[in-house]
Amino acid sequence: MKTLRLLIFVSAVFLFSCTTQQQLAETAQKVTAKVERGDFVLKFDYAMPLRMQPVNLTSEYTLKLKGDSAVAFLPYYGVAHTAPMNSSEGGIKFSEPVKDFSIRKNKRNDGWLIDFKVNTTEYHYQLHLVVYTNGKADLQVVSAERDAISFTGEMEQ
Repeated sequence: MKTLRLLIFVSAVFLFSCTTQQQLAETAQKVTAKVERGDFVLKFDYAMPLRMQPVNLTSEYTLKLKGDSAVAFLPYYGVAHTAPMNSSEGGIKFSEPVKDFSIRKNKRNDGWLIDFKVNTTEYHYQLHLVVYTNGKADLQVVSAERDAISFTGEMEQ
């Protein structure tokens, strides 16, 4: 009886691990295809301001890359060195063409390093993005007008 239970347990673990490996491979293929097309949406759920405590994000904040354009709807927490012209325009919001776009595999070969710049009428942003094959993503936004802020999230499937 103990042998039968052990056999059932080992079989269940084996089947679960095979399914998990297959799901990871499928996710990696989907993420790779989206990154190579340059057409994907990232949703962020955690913000790490430079001089403040990290913040769990409860609303939907995104960065969309499509071809040579980027659309961002992200919060901003931190020190701004210049005030926005319109005080209701807080956060990091833009829909602009990207400049100086570069993409390369990371050193561990489990994701991509994507760098680009975006200029709006008020701000000049440098974005450093890491997208992993499992769909997770890290974003750092740097601007001369504000302290840097980082975000973590994942690719929309």
